[in-house]
Amino acid sequence: KMSLDEIISPSSEIVSFRNRFVTENDFTFEKWMKSLDGDLDVMIKAAEGEMIISAKDVPIFYYFKTPELSAFKMFFWMKSILRYRIYSGENFRPELIPNELLALGKRINEKFTSVERTELWSEDTIHASLRQIEFYYECGFLSSPSQGQNLCDEMLHVISEIRECAAAGHFREGKKGFHLFKNDILIADNTFLFKLFDKYAVFINHNTLNVLSTTQESFCVQTENYLRNLLNKATKISGTGEKERLKFFNRIEEKIKSLKKRIT
Repeated sequence: KMSLDEIISPSSEIVSFRNRFVTENDFTFEKWMKSLDGDLDVMIKAAEGEMIISAKDVPIFYYFKTPELSAFKMFFWMKSILRYRIYSGENFRPELIPNELLALGKRINEKFTSVERTELWSEDTIHASLRQIEFYYECGFLSSPSQGQNLCDEMLHVISEIRECAAAGHFREGKKGFHLFKNDILIADNTFLFKLFDKYAVFINHNTLNVLSTTQESFCVQTENYLRNLLNKATKISGTGEKERLKFFNRIEEKIKSLKKRIT
C-alpha cells in the first residue's frame, strides 16, 4: 500500500496518505472502532514509543469510559455526521447503541490509558462536545432536560478524572506517564504523532471521524517540529504547575456547569 511517489521522492511536496472514510455500508462505524482498537494494540506493543496529541477536541477515547456519554457520542456521530438511516427519525436513547459497541469503546478507553503520551489542550478543547449536547437539547433530540443534565454530569466526571491523572502525572492503570500542556494559542486540528526511535506515523482527523494517516518521514518530521514548537510555547500542568492546572480545569468545569444550568 505504498505509493510510487513515496518510494521515489520521499522528500517531495507530494505526501501519500491512507484515508479511512467512514460510511454506513463499507467502512462502517463498527469497523472504524475496531481499527482504533488495532492501532492502540500496535502502540502498546511498542513500549518505547512516544505519542503526542494536539487536541482541538477532547480525544474521543476519554468518552468511552462512561456508559451514557459513550452512547451519546456514538449516537451523535452515526445520526448527525454519518447519517445512518436507522437513526434518522430517532431521538437519543442509550439502548439504541448495541452493547457490543459500548464494550468495544470501554476496551479502547482502557488501552488508551495504558499508552504513555503528551497531550496539548486549550480551554476551547471542550467546546465541541458541549455544543453537541446543547444542539441536541435545543432540537428536541433528547428525551428530557434531565438527560442533558446527566450528560453534563458525565462530562464533569470525565474531566475530573483527567484532572486527577494530570495532578499525579500518570494514569492509574499501569501508571503510564501522562504529560498535559495548556496552550493559549488556538489549536487548529486534531493531530496524533507516534514515534518509535526513527520511525513515525501521523494521524490527522478530518470531517470529524475520518482519519488521514501517513508514515512519510519528511511530513512526520515537519509535524513533530510543529508540535514541539507548540509544546515549547505551552504551560505544563501535569505533575507540577498546580496553580495553572487548577485555573485551567476550574474554567473547563465552569463551562460544563453553565451548560447544565441552561438545560432546564
